[in-house]
Amino acid sequence: MDSRQLRYFLAVVENGSVTRAAEVLYVAQPALSQSLRALEGELGVELFRRVPRGMELTDAGAALLGPARQVLQSSRRADEIVRGIATLENGWLDVASPPDLAVEPLAPLVAQFRAQYPGVWVNLMDPGPNAGVETLLRAARCEVGIDYLPADDDKLSTRVLGRRRLLLGLPAEAPHLQMPTFPIDRLSELPLIAGPRGTAVRDEVERACAQQGFSPNMTVEVEHEHNVYLLVEAGAGAAFLTESDARRAERRGVRVMRTEPELGHDYGVVFRSGPLSPAAAAFAALATGSAPGEGHA
Repeated sequence: MDSRQLRYFLAVVENGSVTRAAEVLYVAQPALSQSLRALEGELGVELFRRVPRGMELTDAGAALLGPARQVLQSSRRADEIVRGIATLENGWLDVASPPDLAVEPLAPLVAQFRAQYPGVWVNLMDPGPNAGVETLLRAARCEVGIDYLPADDDKLSTRVLGRRRLLLGLPAEAPHLQMPTFPIDRLSELPLIAGPRGTAVRDEVERACAQQGFSPNMTVEVEHEHNVYLLVEAGAGAAFLTESDARRAERRGVRVMRTEPELGHDYGVVFRSGPLSPAAAAFAALATGSAPGEGHA
């Protein structure tokens, strides 16, 4: 088994067919098919089954997916060192973040990183509503991310960067607008809009309500929380908004209120334990204000 075979294997997984993978890799389709057959022969298992729309992983293929990515990532890291990428004159960096943290603090951090290391290519990854930054880190899809804390996986290292305050957005005709702040113990009076369970804002709201002895009245659930203020504007209910979304909501006529007590959650850098690639170590150092490599081994 060699890195070329694993690269071909992952290309078929990501593109769904041998034909599309061969086009992306600029290799002949017979050569790619032969490489896959040789890999299956070495392993003694079938990695794919043919389906009407292309290729589908077998259980054995699914089991190889994570290790294959890790092997190629390790191989790329070795190439970086051999070619002098440790100096960060060139290279690449994969950073994962939920959409609301991609605006702040990730965007300014990426701008600073690019100013210091203009030769490094940066890929910003959105884990999507059904995954998370930690999932991408564990699967070796990236080495570093910006996420809400604390991390669920104690094998990941974290550094707190700040705290994200949550504000309550109310439709313009809501009957509670004369209050200076909104008491959390009165949230049961409001129909709430929120993201799915397991998202940072939804978890924080449910935790705060549980401390008051009741469950929130969740009437609308949305897949992408960063668009929730549009539903508030339309009068579908109230919602807790990050400060960046709250500013956008206010410009559209949504009433934004502080709550008592105030809700919020810490966010920070999350990265895999063990040595990081030069680019990932430099990004983590920039975010935390430490020297490159300090505390990131």
